Amino acid sequence: MNLFELFSQLTPPDTNKSSLFNALTISESPFAKIGINHEGFPVLLISPLPGKTLPSIKNMRLKHLELTNNIECKISESDNTSISNFTIIILKSQEEKLVQYFLQISDAFIRSLSIKPTLQEMLTTFKSFIEIFRVMSLPPTKTVQGLWAELFVIHTSENPQVLLSYWHNLPEEKFDFNADLEKIEVKSSSSLERIHTFTADQLLPPDDKSVLVASLFTKQIPNGLSVVDLADLINRKVKTDSFVGKLYSIVSQTLGSNVQESIKLKFDPELAKNSLRFYRHQDIEKIEKVHIPNKVMDVRFKSDLSTCKSIELEFLKGKGPLFSAL
Repeated sequence: MNLFELFSQLTPPDTNKSSLFNALTISESPFAKIGINHEGFPVLLISPLPGKTLPSIKNMRLKHLELTNNIECKISESDNTSISNFTIIILKSQEEKLVQYFLQISDAFIRSLSIKPTLQEMLTTFKSFIEIFRVMSLPPTKTVQGLWAELFVIHTSENPQVLLSYWHNLPEEKFDFNADLEKIEVKSSSSLERIHTFTADQLLPPDDKSVLVASLFTKQIPNGLSVVDLADLINRKVKTDSFVGKLYSIVSQTLGSNVQESIKLKFDPELAKNSLRFYRHQDIEKIEKVHIPNKVMDVRFKSDLSTCKSIELEFLKGKGPLFSAL
């Protein structure tokens, strides 16, 4: 049972006391509980290590998150009440998609810890968790449509973990996926026209490098998939926790302060699946390097791929690790 399902079983305690929570222990990780406070906000409660606290983690208030270290809490669980000290992380929202996103990240955070985590494990994981929410106060770096398209390519790939490993750490990097000799750039269109904007560098790599352009159509629909839904589907396929942490870190960094509104948007997965095509950079019309003066930089242009021949994925098998993972 995932944390969202556990949380759905809880009701807010009938009190105004901020230190009282209704909670359930996470069976696979007995040091952690998922709870709810009197405001209906989800709460992650972490038991301190025996005889130790987390002195390097300071109490913190962010836009969406509040962390309080080593606080005495009264916990009501299965008709039993106990008092103990916990480090608590509260999401200050009842918005369903944001709650779902918080609990997905919490699940990844909990799974990354051993049954009896060391102090260093706890410190490292707490800091990573906090950073995911800290960047939500920064300006967004890409549209939700662009992020959704990248996540969709990861989700539909044969080996999502490989794509995650080569996914850009910074959303503004030149290529969306970069394995040195192999690179993938994802382009999406809501106009149902395969016309995309490129930089000259994206279509004019060095001779020993190969670039694939993934092109797909997107359309917002009420019953589609959101970036949170796609992140969850990818999370279920990926077994290495460090890659799951990277997944949520990049999603939060990309959406920034727009996260609360962006994660509500849903796009049509069937349209995206049926329209997804891959193109070699050599086959896309472009401004050739010979026509770009030496002192002219950051050249951008639109190219129409509607008459460009796409490449079948079967021809990419046996290539390098990135292309073979598609």
